[in-house]
Amino acid sequence: MGRTSNAIGGAAAIAALLVLGCRSSVDPSDPPVARAFEEVLYWSDLRQVVPMDLGPEDSAAFAKRYIDDWVREQVVLHRARKEMGPDDLDIEARIEAYRNSLVTYAYEEALVAQKLDTTVSTTEVQQYYAENQKNFLLKDNIVRVRWFKVREDDRSTLRKVESLWRSGSDKDRHELEVWLARNGSTIFDSREDWLPFTDLLQQVPLEVDNPTDWIPRNSMVMARDSVNTYFVELLEHRLGDAVSPLPMVEDRIRSILVNQRKQKLIERMRQDLYTNALEAHEVEVY
Repeated sequence: MGRTSNAIGGAAAIAALLVLGCRSSVDPSDPPVARAFEEVLYWSDLRQVVPMDLGPEDSAAFAKRYIDDWVREQVVLHRARKEMGPDDLDIEARIEAYRNSLVTYAYEEALVAQKLDTTVSTTEVQQYYAENQKNFLLKDNIVRVRWFKVREDDRSTLRKVESLWRSGSDKDRHELEVWLARNGSTIFDSREDWLPFTDLLQQVPLEVDNPTDWIPRNSMVMARDSVNTYFVELLEHRLGDAVSPLPMVEDRIRSILVNQRKQKLIERMRQDLYTNALEAHEVEVY
């Protein structure tokens, strides 16, 4: 490290002078740089953590900060060991239990990856949905909606657009779509997806005090802001506390069903292993 090593070496040497005790046989090439009670931090320890790409000043600052953090941590550890009883300090047992859980988890995940069938049929989804509808209640009002806005001040033109929009004929709908395309207006259609009603209110300046009352009473609504006229058609709606439409929860149901299979697979594996071990006299309960 060149100058970097010299800077760190200087910091380490200064820290070493402050050490109140150290090893009985000191290695000149590996002096102590800090002590906290019975624990000692050596130059070789410090050298391993200082990044090689730091300049001299940054290296010295990093070393000083690391030494300070190490000393502070040792002070807390010393107090913890002193105050906590033997039962509280049963760290090895905790580590072993954690290690065992990691090994078991890794084995179970490998087994699941090999043997779990993740294909869920539409029939299975529909059956679970029908039997568990109370678990899929809506928290918000949702709608299927088709709307567009036009930037037009001419009243006769707006009346023409409204007439085509309110007409139920395919011919008038086509004429309206052609007119909108020519005038650069986009139709926002969520016919295939359900939309939270609050999301619609963020896009369209509808005046709604009570959505629960307003939504069922309105299917085709017009609104205005300072520059645009909005034409909104509510195609379908579900109010809060109603059962969510199946398409909204289908992916969630598939995940639930796959997870249930996973748990059953793991339980069966555990039982089979236990039964086989008993039959082979590899385990005994005295």
